[in-house]
Amino acid sequence: MAGAIVSVSTGALSTLLPKLSLLIQGEYKLLKGVKGGISFLRDELTSMHTLLVKLANNEEKLDEQVKDWRNKVRELSYDIEDCIDLFLHKVSSSNAKASLVRKTAAKIRKLWSRHKIANLIEELKARVIEESDRRSRYNFDEVADKFSHVQIDPRLPALYVEAEKLVGIDGPREKIIRWLEKDESLKLKIVCIVGFGGLGKTTLANQVYHKIKGQFDCFSFVPVSRNPNILKILADMLKELGSNVDTSDDQRQLISKLRTFLEHQRYLVIIDDIWSTQAWEVIKCVLPENNLRSRIISTTRNSDVATSCCSSLAGYIHNIQPLNDQDSQKLFFKRIFGDESACPPYLEQVSHGIISKCHGLPLALISIASLLAGKSRMKEQWEQVYNSIGFAFSHQGIRDILLLSYYDLPIHLKTCLLYLSVFPEDYKIGREELIWRWIAEGFISEVKGQTLDQVAENYLNDLVNRSMIQPVDIKYDGRADACKLHDMVLDLIISLSTQENFTTIVEGQQYKCSSNKIRRISIHSKCLEDEVMQEIMTNCLQVRSISFYGLQDQETSLLPTLNSLRVLAFENWHHRGSKSIKHLGRFFQLTYLRINSRGIYELPEQIGGLQNLLTLDIRGSEVKKLPSTIGCLKNLVRLLVNDYVELPNEIGDLQALQQLSYADNYNSIVFVEQLKRLANLREIGIQLHGSAQLGDHDMARYMEALKSSLAVMGKQGLQSLEISYGHDMVIGEKLMDLLCYSPCLRKLVIDSSRISRLSKQMALLVNLRHLDIGVSNIKQGDLCVLGSIPTLLFVRLFVENGPDERLAIISHQFRCLKQFIFISLGGGLEMLFLQEAMPELRRLSLSFSAEETDCKMGFEFSFKHLASLEHLKVTIDCGDATRSRVEAAEASVRNAASAHPGCPRIEMINRYSKTS
Repeated sequence: MAGAIVSVSTGALSTLLPKLSLLIQGEYKLLKGVKGGISFLRDELTSMHTLLVKLANNEEKLDEQVKDWRNKVRELSYDIEDCIDLFLHKVSSSNAKASLVRKTAAKIRKLWSRHKIANLIEELKARVIEESDRRSRYNFDEVADKFSHVQIDPRLPALYVEAEKLVGIDGPREKIIRWLEKDESLKLKIVCIVGFGGLGKTTLANQVYHKIKGQFDCFSFVPVSRNPNILKILADMLKELGSNVDTSDDQRQLISKLRTFLEHQRYLVIIDDIWSTQAWEVIKCVLPENNLRSRIISTTRNSDVATSCCSSLAGYIHNIQPLNDQDSQKLFFKRIFGDESACPPYLEQVSHGIISKCHGLPLALISIASLLAGKSRMKEQWEQVYNSIGFAFSHQGIRDILLLSYYDLPIHLKTCLLYLSVFPEDYKIGREELIWRWIAEGFISEVKGQTLDQVAENYLNDLVNRSMIQPVDIKYDGRADACKLHDMVLDLIISLSTQENFTTIVEGQQYKCSSNKIRRISIHSKCLEDEVMQEIMTNCLQVRSISFYGLQDQETSLLPTLNSLRVLAFENWHHRGSKSIKHLGRFFQLTYLRINSRGIYELPEQIGGLQNLLTLDIRGSEVKKLPSTIGCLKNLVRLLVNDYVELPNEIGDLQALQQLSYADNYNSIVFVEQLKRLANLREIGIQLHGSAQLGDHDMARYMEALKSSLAVMGKQGLQSLEISYGHDMVIGEKLMDLLCYSPCLRKLVIDSSRISRLSKQMALLVNLRHLDIGVSNIKQGDLCVLGSIPTLLFVRLFVENGPDERLAIISHQFRCLKQFIFISLGGGLEMLFLQEAMPELRRLSLSFSAEETDCKMGFEFSFKHLASLEHLKVTIDCGDATRSRVEAAEASVRNAASAHPGCPRIEMINRYSKTS
């Protein structure tokens, strides 16, 4: 049913009403009087649903009495849906192969269920009548009709790219850089940026970081946050710097490893959002004063912390200031109109009034501008916004501004935004993870012509466009791989989620819940006392979502039988006792299961009973084998496993499966033959087996099965294919010919460099957008083949031997390409980009060796015709090269780059190693 979604405003009413109709109209053998009771519930709740939608559109104007009634109805809807779901599960048809005893027992259970549903319906009917009478007594319908509400234009333009255009930052950025570079002292230096939340401290630090990091041997950006997990911070820092991390290391061992790693390196470290001097003292321990002109930049809201940071080192405190009037106006108008001079004259006065109330705070300016960008340009609406903004330049003042943006969200976006409160502070929320959790919770409505994940991605983009969330890792196609929340937005949505009993957050041993029933819970504590855990789970009997982040030494058996559970996510769970998840088979409503925990070693056979499961993600677990019952999951859409997980032959039974990664440990021929049965498969990652594993006879059968399955999957619409195959030459020679059977492919990744040459049949992949491939050799003709593919946006070519001739990207080739990465292990490189080639290219990365080889290739480049180039990155492997060869390579790159009229940002990296 289109529009049937769970929401923070209407609870489960939208999804409940169709289920009530199903019970009335279906062939269920209900006891006399039960259908009448269900009809009454449906009709009364339909009326209540209509009123709740009215109230939701005027949420900021509701008094406490109306809110209390709304909350009771919302909680009631969850209770009724849980009751109906349990009944439907109980009376579902039994196994046709079951014994007589089991069939008799099933009939008894069904009879019991029918009697129990009759009693429950009477109880629920009484509660509905009570709330209906209360509505009549207080005339809530009349109150709702008095509200006036201005609808948001649904054609909200995608403006977050413009929001990224920074204003007023050049001066402060250059000032900090000058101070960091102003003397030749070898001592460690630090700049601490201090100021109020929302002034852009992190943005400023990030701009300095990206501009100067190329001067350093290693660099790291370290978010600290209000409640820092020091172990995770140290481990992430070690990983980002490029060193190995052992998950068993304690704090002392991590500090020691970091100091050892940094001791002989010139490093740049950004320590973002420090709230306490204690956190700084720990982090300072890992940063040695090695007299190599290393640099630290920190950000904080607390001036005492800033003083502490700079007290023991050569330090400078930069007090970040609000934007001046001119820059405030520029940011505000560019965010709304795209041009700072495009404001209509009749809106100028009210605009300046709004800008004045924002006091130069970038967060406030962008939030209000984002809100106005979606409205019509009626002066009355803008004046309404002006009158709604508080005057106080304080946390509460900014909260009021953010609340104004929140209230202006449609119901479905409010729900999706508040759900982000389940993630810890500074958590990088993956796009795929978030989208499929929204779907699992029932937040995404059906839209004709779009899949649920496409609708969910539109929701995500809409929240980004409104500046409620921050996109992270924006890729060549404009999509963000992840998102984050500003601290002030997170504080706001946690507060709202708690008030609405939408989510419950556990930190330390404390949690707040506005009801005696927890609906969604996220545990951020590292350790919970058993009594506290037991108390929480007692209130979780009707919970819909449980997320564990970093919980240690806890029994999975504490999870009771949770009939209403939809989402279960373990993040870094460490537990004692069983190595599996007890009662998992009883969570019959479960739609999303993610196990990112080294403490879980197996999945129970009962997992096959989870008929509603859409996502099974065990990539972060120690599970080594999937049970054969996995084939019973008829609705499973995503199966994400580690490469070592043994996959059963029953994979072919997963008729709804759309995404499978990563297949490596499987019954070679049988498994590959099963793939053709997956009619809905859209994405697959697979390690192909070679002759060393199969032998020559079986290898021929295997390749034939692979050819057949690729042909079928290609016709059925396979869109993403990631293949690895080790060093098997037989596969490498045949693989390119097999790919022509998949004309719908949008993404192709071949993780090997054993393909001798690119095939001309690559030109048949006319829908390909993303290509990442390794070859032994490359010629000019190969580039012409790739350049003729009309849809390519991203290309990464890894060439093992390097070209032995000059390569040219000719006119009208790669018409849509946004990013091009070319990695050559050979010595020397001559690559020219001719006029009208790659007209949309934004990012270009070249990597080659300066070593002189037998082919006598020199260094020649031409970039000036790349009209859209913004960033040029060149990596030179200097390992066995003479100094003169390295200098010649550098000079050739810089001369070619200097001729570019657009002055793209240039990043030059010299590596003294054999790796690329």
